[in-house]
Amino acid sequence: MNIDWMAFLIVFLAALGAAVFVVALYSFGIRFLATPAPPVRRVDGTFEPNGPSRDDEDDDVDDAGRPLWATIAANFCFGLSVVAVLVGIFLIIPALHFW
Repeated sequence: MNIDWMAFLIVFLAALGAAVFVVALYSFGIRFLATPAPPVRRVDGTFEPNGPSRDDEDDDVDDAGRPLWATIAANFCFGLSVVAVLVGIFLIIPALHFW
């Protein structure tokens, strides 16, 4: 019994690349959801202060201040990661290859 090491290497690199791709897409989606609202500019041209520093564990997630483009980009990244996982499942399960 001989092992085809080149095929093994190709499968390993494809799996590693797919895992990195899915994790990167998901982390970009989380990062886009954490995009803060732009600072408010006063009439004199200065920006509003951020206010007193708060404790991280008491922070509430406020999505009203997030820009629309960040929400769309986050949903796009999450959608692509779901599609990549479903394609991987489709390729692994032979019963789904019905043509």
